[in-house]
Amino acid sequence: MATVTSSTSSADCLRSGSDSSSDEVLLEVQDLTVEFHTDDGIVHAVSNMSWDINEGETLAILGESGSGKSVSVQAVMGLLPTPPAVIAGGSIRYRGTELVGASSDTLRSIRGSEVAMIFQDPLSALNPVYRVGWQIAETFRIGKRMSRKEANGRAIELMGRVGIPNPEQRARQYPHQFSGGMRQRAMIAMALALEPKVLIADEPTTALDVTVQAQIMDLLSKIQSENRMGLILITHDLGVVASVADRVVVMYAGRAVESGPADDFYAKPAHPYSQGLLSSVPKISGPTGKLNSIEGTPPSVIELPSGCAFHPRCPHSVDRCHSQAPELTAITDRTGHSACFLTEELL
Repeated sequence: MATVTSSTSSADCLRSGSDSSSDEVLLEVQDLTVEFHTDDGIVHAVSNMSWDINEGETLAILGESGSGKSVSVQAVMGLLPTPPAVIAGGSIRYRGTELVGASSDTLRSIRGSEVAMIFQDPLSALNPVYRVGWQIAETFRIGKRMSRKEANGRAIELMGRVGIPNPEQRARQYPHQFSGGMRQRAMIAMALALEPKVLIADEPTTALDVTVQAQIMDLLSKIQSENRMGLILITHDLGVVASVADRVVVMYAGRAVESGPADDFYAKPAHPYSQGLLSSVPKISGPTGKLNSIEGTPPSVIELPSGCAFHPRCPHSVDRCHSQAPELTAITDRTGHSACFLTEELL
């Protein structure tokens, strides 16, 4: 079971209490801190972030744009530009192998073949001057050292597996000739080519219509169940998360503010920010009227407010929230965690 904690000891405690302890822990992130050193100051993109994921599990990382979701997983993949990015602290381990400070050879041996990523914008991720089939086949040629003929055949086979119609014909087309949904399927095919144990999907349904979103998520769920693959879903779409996630991490201003089973999160969120996110989702039934929203705007990650970063927008804040930053703490009678002084009162 994936866990998010504020310290190593509590993480160990949670893992020992997991009812999925027989599953292998694939990826562990502990106290990860990422900064960007810019001319305007130090951007505190991710602060003391910890989570882990087991085989066959889906972990969703939620939050508004700029909360640090994508940066945290780009650090896992070794894709942050350095400089200006700096991993200022923490550990990233894949099956016990430390990735922070690892050699380029070690990262190359894990990236793609063990941990793969689907990027947010498939049109930007795909090279516009090469045919789609060639780009997928290149993964097999480099990663599996296949011949050109064999790689092309595997690429066509994989395109069919992810639901691209007429794969032989489509393989000869360029990215601009694909629809948004088909481009995303092509990206999924590239990510799955080397059969990774962990798949990171960064906003995989952005800019897709609702029907295509459902198809993409169904595809990811099907492949995950077949391969016992760990799936990390980065999104701000609460509807997508509700249908697929086992556990949820909610990020705000670079920090985890709530974590726990997805069912608990949707039934009774434990942090005011989580409550605000869920209350802003339009309801099909019930009275109509003005949509709810979280007042204010997210803080600058260069100059974070003192105390709890959410307190300027929080309807429940008290004096203590203005001066002290709450730790991610276990919630009474639940397996989740919340970084709020008023969690018990809110629940």
